[in-house]
Amino acid sequence: MQQIKIYPLSLTLKSPFKTAHGTTLQRPITLVAITLTNGVTGYGEIQSFIDDQYVPETHMQSLQMVQRTARQLISLDFDTPQMVSNWLTNSSHLSFAKAAVEMAFWDAYGKQVKQPLWSMIGGQEKQIAVSSVIGIQDSWQQTQAVANNLIEQGYQRIKIKIDQQTDITSIKKLLAQFPEQMFSLDANASWSIDDIARLKTLDRAGLALIEQPFPASAWFEHKSVQQQLDQLQLSLDESLNGLADVKRAITEQTTRALTIKQGKLGGINQAHQAINLATKAKLNPWIGGMLGSGLGRAVDLALASLPGANQVPADSAQFDHYFEADIGLDLPYVHQGCLPLPERNGIGVAIDWQTVAKYLIHEPIVYQ
Repeated sequence: MQQIKIYPLSLTLKSPFKTAHGTTLQRPITLVAITLTNGVTGYGEIQSFIDDQYVPETHMQSLQMVQRTARQLISLDFDTPQMVSNWLTNSSHLSFAKAAVEMAFWDAYGKQVKQPLWSMIGGQEKQIAVSSVIGIQDSWQQTQAVANNLIEQGYQRIKIKIDQQTDITSIKKLLAQFPEQMFSLDANASWSIDDIARLKTLDRAGLALIEQPFPASAWFEHKSVQQQLDQLQLSLDESLNGLADVKRAITEQTTRALTIKQGKLGGINQAHQAINLATKAKLNPWIGGMLGSGLGRAVDLALASLPGANQVPADSAQFDHYFEADIGLDLPYVHQGCLPLPERNGIGVAIDWQTVAKYLIHEPIVYQ
C-alpha cells in the first residue's frame, strides 16, 4: 500500500430518522481511501453508528480500529481482495472496520483490473429492485402519507419501522388498502415474547416479513415463533454481527429470512459467503441498508445482484432520499422501482470532494 487516508465525516439527514433504537439526524460516515503502490485509489466507508444501541460497535471504536489497521497495512501488499479479507479476519478486527478497509481495496482492485464490483463477485442482475424505509412517525396518519408518496414513486417494497406502541390494526388496514404493494416491518428488537399474539395477527395479512421482533440474544424465541407462523417470514438482523452468527442461524433454522448487511458481517466477502450459505440452505437472504452514502449503497446493489439475494427488494433508496447531500457524484434515480448497477469499474461511484469538504469533522488522517 502506498497511502491510506481517513476522512471522518458527519452527514446531515433531511429529517430525523426514528427507530426503536433512537433518532438519527447527524450520520457519522468515515471515508477510507486506500492508494495501491501502482497509484490506483479505492474508497470504502465506516458505517457503524455513533453509539452501540443497534450493534455492539460504535463509530469511534471502528475508526480507532481502522487507524490501527492502517499502520499495519501500509507496509503490506495483497494480490486480491480475498487475501485482504482473510488477513482482516485472521487479525480479529471489528466488523465495520474490516468492512471499510475491504471495501476500499475492492474498489481499487476493480479499477486496476477494469471490472465493476458486481461482475467480480458474480452478480447477474443489472437492474435491482429496491425499497424505501419509513421511520417511526408522530402519528399513523403521517406514516400513511409517507407510504402513499413512496408507492407513487414506484418503490417495490415499503418498510415501516415499528416499536411496541405501533397500532397493528392500522398496519393491517394499510396492507388491505394496497394489496399489490409489498410491505415489511422492522421492530429493531423492541418486542418481547409477550407480543407473540400481536405478531400472529399479521401472519395472513399479506406482509412480506418482519425484521428482528425480539432482542438480539433471543435465538430460541425467534425460532419458536417462526415455527408457529404459517406465511409470515421473520428475518434476523440485530442477531447477525458476523459470519458465525449467520452460520448459526442457518444450522438452527432460526428464521426463514436473514437480513444481510456487509458492514455488520465484516465486508463484501463475508456477505457473499453468507448469501451463498443461506441460499443453499433454502433460506431467504436479502440485502439490508445501513443509512450509508451512495458509495455504500452501490456495494449493497452489487450484493443484491447475486443469485438468491433478490427475493426481497433491497433496502437501497435513491441517493437524495435521506441526506441533504451525498458524497457520491452522478448517482442514479429510481426508475420503475429499480436502481441500475454502476457501469464504472470498482464500486463505480466517483467521490464528490466538495461534499466531503463540507461535512469533514477535522483534517484527514494520513498514513504512508
